[in-house]
Amino acid sequence: MSLVFSIDAAAEIAGSQNKLAEMLGIKGPNLSEMRNGKRACPIGMRARIATIAGHDTTRAILEGLADKLDPNDEYEKQALLQLSALINAFPEEGEHEKNPVNPKINGASSHWRNRS
Repeated sequence: MSLVFSIDAAAEIAGSQNKLAEMLGIKGPNLSEMRNGKRACPIGMRARIATIAGHDTTRAILEGLADKLDPNDEYEKQALLQLSALINAFPEEGEHEKNPVNPKINGASSHWRNRS
């Protein structure tokens, strides 16, 4: 999930991007600059945005750390590769919502869950 996706989802829940900025205790233009990549978004802020959006905060934090690493630096590149493996261990937004016995998703059913 990208920061843009999280900001957009959180803004929809908050009612607007300006209302989201108010919830976060920052000015609207600052949030807009974060969304557009013109201002760095602190890790804690990413976590709060992800929480409001209902996204995985651990993944948001790991992605924030990865964004700070320079892929052209020999040492940071290695850390980025390992961090990317950790990020990929967490499901993308929406994947964790899939229920293997939800007939709306895959037609499966569970008599155990539906027992009286």
